[in-house]
Amino acid sequence: MSRALIVHRREAALGELRDVLKARIPCDTARGIEEAIARCGTTEYDVVVLDHRPPEYDATEVLRAILVAAPNALVILMTTGAEAAQKLDDAAPGKVFRFLGGPDQRWQLPGIVAEGLRLTRMEREQRDLVKKLSLEHGKLQKREKLLDLVVRERTKDLETSYVRLKAANRQALLGLAKAIEAKDPYTKGHCGRVAEYTMAVAIACGYPAAELETLEFASFLHDIGKIGIRDAVLLKPAALEPDEWQHMRIHPVVGDTIASDIEMLKPMRPAIRNHHERWDGTGYPDGMKGLDIPLGARLVCIADAFDAMITDRPYKRAIPYEECLLLLRKNAGKMFDAELVEVFVQNRVGEDYG
Repeated sequence: MSRALIVHRREAALGELRDVLKARIPCDTARGIEEAIARCGTTEYDVVVLDHRPPEYDATEVLRAILVAAPNALVILMTTGAEAAQKLDDAAPGKVFRFLGGPDQRWQLPGIVAEGLRLTRMEREQRDLVKKLSLEHGKLQKREKLLDLVVRERTKDLETSYVRLKAANRQALLGLAKAIEAKDPYTKGHCGRVAEYTMAVAIACGYPAAELETLEFASFLHDIGKIGIRDAVLLKPAALEPDEWQHMRIHPVVGDTIASDIEMLKPMRPAIRNHHERWDGTGYPDGMKGLDIPLGARLVCIADAFDAMITDRPYKRAIPYEECLLLLRKNAGKMFDAELVEVFVQNRVGEDYG
């Protein structure tokens, strides 16, 4: 059964955090690094919640020690400042699952823990399924001289396993999308909506049926590269400074790099890398222009921009649906493929959300 360790310097805070989490997961507490390490030596923890309030209480050394004692633990860091969070993230890159602010955000802990444990379980099940399929395939190779009936039965088993693997792959891809959104609570549901709008326009304009599933996955994962964006920039509740925008603009390239290393993501690379290209060539990262921009990327670009307009963000209010359509048309031929914009508008895509 999963178990959590809460490390905090104040006894009262330990009690409050334990009360918030205890309905979701059993919890132990520790008031310092020595006690935390001692507990990790006798108990295996799936979740560790750490307090980080420099300069009076710096959790950097505690985090390093915890990662040695419990390398597979899901680490959630509670800190009040983006700068402090960034310094700790630099000290142990990629090891903190989520950063939370002050006591007013503690209510989010059960949901964050549940999501993290679910993603961890999904990854484990995926690995187990692949391992099982590999073992089954090895058995089939050794039995190739068996009677035709046995071969047909095994083939049927393999086909069933393939269907399950395909379903598991879909779950894994959707899990990646949720992992992206987990970094930025303000864009919750964004990936799913972009996929919905993209598919609606793609089907309406006669996109090849055999490629629709790949396009759907690509639109779900168009922002996978935001995993590599600093939380201080991604979660900033205000307009970004020029240098912060420059950092944010690396996410299509980061996403393409991730996709290039995963076989089932390779067909999705054009939409992931080029969904911020602009029809007039002023986009990024490659400055592509017009029909040189892959069709999937042009579709995702429109869907992504529409969802950004019609939803509330920390730095702006949602724009009414009809005004969103006017803005799409206004930028047709500049930012967007004019023909695809017209398909979007004529089919009233996204009207239910608006």
